[in-house]
Amino acid sequence: MDALPGRLLCIDLQIDPATAPEPDAMAIFGARQLLAIGRRMGWTIAHARRRNSAAAPTDLSDAQQGATRPLKSERVFFRTTRSVSESPGLMSLLEEWRGETVFVVAFDHVALLSCLLACYEHGPRIILVEDVLSLRSLTGRTSIDAFRTAAWHLAAGSTTIAGILVEIERRPLPELARSPVGETHGGVQV
Repeated sequence: MDALPGRLLCIDLQIDPATAPEPDAMAIFGARQLLAIGRRMGWTIAHARRRNSAAAPTDLSDAQQGATRPLKSERVFFRTTRSVSESPGLMSLLEEWRGETVFVVAFDHVALLSCLLACYEHGPRIILVEDVLSLRSLTGRTSIDAFRTAAWHLAAGSTTIAGILVEIERRPLPELARSPVGETHGGVQV
């Protein structure tokens, strides 16, 4: 990884039982961990979420969403299909990020592949964070291998949360990221 990206795109981390199976426990843990890291580092974070158009939107409890719930400062883009290209707002954001490196995580492998295809020629460089890819809905080793082959060919690379943490430790952190929580800088409590 040449430079640590300051952007993170989260695809379908808000689990809607009406539209998708629950992801792997390890992927949920990884998503919470990565979002905490990104928020602490001041990354630009965006969320893409699928909503079932046939049913009323499901409001999930805080316990179900936990730390994957978007903050008010994080943009959220909705769509009704598994393809991220159905969201004009998200496609516009990906165009803005064109040529930049972006970490991408997803609980839905089809939505992830649609994002990789949308970005392949004219979008941002996508770095997959392996710890936050839920492959539970794929059946059998052949399906998982086929998905991994396609995804890794379309992405600019992949990493793990441990790899991101190593990269963060190697670089000098901005003043606010180094500050303990609750400390005041310039009249602002962090």
